[in-house]
Amino acid sequence: MFMDINVPLKDDNLLVLSFEGSEDKESSPNRFDVGLREAYLDVVSVFGGMKALRLGLIPQTWQEAQYQASNYRFLGRTAWSITEKWKYLSYSDLGASFMSELPADYGEWALSLSNGEGAEEKEKGPHKEAALFVRLFRWSPWSLSFNYVRGNYEVYGESAGLKERIQALISYEEKDDWMVALEFMDAKDPADAIGDYKIAEGVDVSALSGESVQGQAASLYAVVHTGPKAEVMLRYDYLNAAVGETGKNLQTGILALGYQVTDDIKAAIAVDHTHFAEEFAPGVRDRSRVEFAAQVLF
Repeated sequence: MFMDINVPLKDDNLLVLSFEGSEDKESSPNRFDVGLREAYLDVVSVFGGMKALRLGLIPQTWQEAQYQASNYRFLGRTAWSITEKWKYLSYSDLGASFMSELPADYGEWALSLSNGEGAEEKEKGPHKEAALFVRLFRWSPWSLSFNYVRGNYEVYGESAGLKERIQALISYEEKDDWMVALEFMDAKDPADAIGDYKIAEGVDVSALSGESVQGQAASLYAVVHTGPKAEVMLRYDYLNAAVGETGKNLQTGILALGYQVTDDIKAAIAVDHTHFAEEFAPGVRDRSRVEFAAQVLF
């Protein structure tokens, strides 16, 4: 369950609260937990034009933009942004973000500064990180997005402590007809951080302890409208968790049928399958499942 609450304030400012509940929680003995996902002020009154300053437990701008585009996050973790579902980026963090338009209506950009540990991790040290996001839509129906994240895990030493994310996305959309998008990510992390933060679904990189590990991922998805209320979503995700090593890749396929029940209720039935290579944690197996989910806007 995701629940988003937007509270209008004076002078067009906004308070945003987001809650998440799930049975798939590893950190709690309770079967179903509800916790705070995002909580921030969106301040626009001190600026002119399309500018905003966010303060608080802010979302990752890259993931927020991807969820707005694909609109299938409500299916569950398999359908989340590849950076969130494989834990390369936390969904939110304490910090500040400034957003503005690009000149000549080329698009928009955002600069974020955050603690770097993520919403669910204890702050163990300075570990600050910065992110620059740019989205270009001057050439609509084409859209181009870029994101760069840089930080450090101080606990693993300066030589191998770099945290880096380079991301790009290109999409094409015919409104109310179909859309297709291709996303790419290049990541660098210490091997020890991959294990400690459970990045990449428990891939075994213990033999690379003390070294920097490069990961690469891609996601190709399409949404095709098949009627006034129905649409089909197809998606394929690929991750090479340790470039240059063998047996450390993941592949996920999703097929979903979505239906707009009413203006405020969207439902979907989906089947997904994940293939794990051999170099993953013991007990992890290839898996497939059928899911039913609904999204309610109120």
